[in-house]
Amino acid sequence: MKQHTVFKGIVILFLLAFTVPTVAQESKKASKLTLVVTDANNQPIPGASVLFDNKKYPRTTNSNGIFKIKLRAFPKEISIFSALHGIKKVKYEGQKKIRIKITPNKVGADIVASNQREFTAGAIQYRNIYDYLRGKVSGLRITTDNVISIRGDQNREPLFILNGSPVGKTSFGAIVPSTIKTITVLKGPEASIYGIRGMNGVIMVRTML
Repeated sequence: MKQHTVFKGIVILFLLAFTVPTVAQESKKASKLTLVVTDANNQPIPGASVLFDNKKYPRTTNSNGIFKIKLRAFPKEISIFSALHGIKKVKYEGQKKIRIKITPNKVGADIVASNQREFTAGAIQYRNIYDYLRGKVSGLRITTDNVISIRGDQNREPLFILNGSPVGKTSFGAIVPSTIKTITVLKGPEASIYGIRGMNGVIMVRTML
């Protein structure tokens, strides 16, 4: 009886020796994913940031708007962000190739949930950009001294981006409202594409000049 028990135990150990590596190998299998990112005219968007479940990936789309990766863990959502074209989110359902088109958003419409808003300016009745921004974005606060905060902490101002480049508060405050084409405010996970610099939110301004 004891010999039978010992033999049975050896058989089980033998099977486990082959089963465990197999399971481990299967868990390490990577799934290839290709993203093709274009604008409203089906032109490729190079340099677009890619986020998997709101976590930014180090690489961006290439000159043909293509991004390739081997996924070891499947995300629930993929976000594509371009400073020039905006942002687009798609649900991931195991596809090997996804075509993502970033189209212009209507003035004043929510772009990503309630975290990002874009609106057109061109208003000459405002004395400065601070007057123009007041009351236009939920959660954006501007004091009488023109101190801006997005997350409620007035000691930490957001990152200012003018025509695709980071600028200081002096350059931001010198923007003439009548020259503004669009303003996009990023907060929460959407601002994470700028890393630690965007932890207090991001205000992006594009002018007509």
